[in-house]
Amino acid sequence: MKQHLLLFAILFSSIINWGQTVNIGDILCTDGSTTTPELFASSGKTAKGIVFYVDDTNQHGWAVHLNYQGSALWSPGFHDIPDLPNYQLFREAINDFNGYENTRKIRQAGDAFTYPAAWAVDFEQGWYLPAAGQIRYLYGYIPEVNHSLEIVGGEIFDLSNNWWIWASTECGAEDAWDINYQGSEGHSKKPDHYFFVRSVTDF
Repeated sequence: MKQHLLLFAILFSSIINWGQTVNIGDILCTDGSTTTPELFASSGKTAKGIVFYVDDTNQHGWAVHLNYQGSALWSPGFHDIPDLPNYQLFREAINDFNGYENTRKIRQAGDAFTYPAAWAVDFEQGWYLPAAGQIRYLYGYIPEVNHSLEIVGGEIFDLSNNWWIWASTECGAEDAWDINYQGSEGHSKKPDHYFFVRSVTDF
């Protein structure tokens, strides 16, 4: 009887969660589930990130880390990574959403000294340096993201400082793309700027 009740509970839980819609600003938890900001306190769960993009399934997307991973150079020298696409124009760069693959290729090309920004993220746990297009998505929902960050005790995006963060999107051997909180973009010399790193993950 107890086994039947346990099986029923598992099936009922699966039915309830199946097809559950995820929304911008929802909280990604360490167990892989998501919850709304309103229900987080009573959920008993631990926050992992904040959702800033949801795909057509309404169940999967991208979440930003609760904290910064510090500031870093993109690279202390001029290196053009052969397998990493170069985007000379921003209208091309903002169509780059391949942050995970970009970060993988950057890390394969060198170590933490050669590519500090890409090595500042916890890649082994699924975190990566976002591509330019992903950052633009993120900055489109700063109010929703900041609201949830405040609830979980994360580091908000302080618009008054208008900080720049690195993208994993490369412009060429000398430059990589960076974007500030107001949505302004630039491609900056890799060894000349300590910009912030804020990793994202897929869910």
